[in-house]
Amino acid sequence: MSEDVEQALRDLLRSVDKGIIERTAADILKALLLLYGSAWEGDLMDTLAGLWSVRGMGLKEMGEAEAAVPEAEKLLVEKGLIRVEKRYRADLGESGPILEKFISTDHLLLLMRVFSGDIELDRYRYQMMQG
Repeated sequence: MSEDVEQALRDLLRSVDKGIIERTAADILKALLLLYGSAWEGDLMDTLAGLWSVRGMGLKEMGEAEAAVPEAEKLLVEKGLIRVEKRYRADLGESGPILEKFISTDHLLLLMRVFSGDIELDRYRYQMMQG
């Protein structure tokens, strides 16, 4: 694992109070951890909504965070923490495959280590277990 990537992650986490883009970038990494390192855009957005709900964010705040997702993804790509690519995905509601964003990370173990004691992730997992 590259020390540069680990340092980029730690720098990002220190800057989450700087703005909505940095906070949303950290949330994307948490969501990818919950989704075992990769997700289609729709699944990622559902997981982010769950994390934001656990945090107690209102609809206005959630809308602002959702609007920041493209810039947050761009920031994470620049830091080498994620990859974003367009792929074809099967959709039973369509006559053929659809093109959708696929987001992934090669640094799942690093995310596991860094977020191992994160209270929001624990709350999210607990809520999902409760149904």
